[in-house]
Amino acid sequence: MNDKPARDRLRVAAMIDAAEEAKRESAEGKTRFLEGGLLQKAILLDLIHFTESAEKTSPAFKSRNSRIPWSRLSRLRNRGLVHDYAEADLEDVWRFVRDELPRIRRALDRVTYAEE
Repeated sequence: MNDKPARDRLRVAAMIDAAEEAKRESAEGKTRFLEGGLLQKAILLDLIHFTESAEKTSPAFKSRNSRIPWSRLSRLRNRGLVHDYAEADLEDVWRFVRDELPRIRRALDRVTYAEE
């Protein structure tokens, strides 16, 4: 039995949950985000969960769902959220949350999975 589609479904569900949390938390605005503190940490953690789940989707799933900017998510994860956390470009992170994440979130509602 191939369980990759089931794992991809779980990862997409985790991405959706993390995106919704980031959306809710970012409603307090850019100024509050840039101030630091718990709000900033919460949004960054949401994005880590989002990009980690994206990273772990199967190559076949990524290929079938090219509307999702997989390489952008990988760069965000690797250059600012996980590996270079101290050097995170908070302006870029905010732009991502404000501009890109809502589009990606909508695209996640339209993903296709392999036959299970």
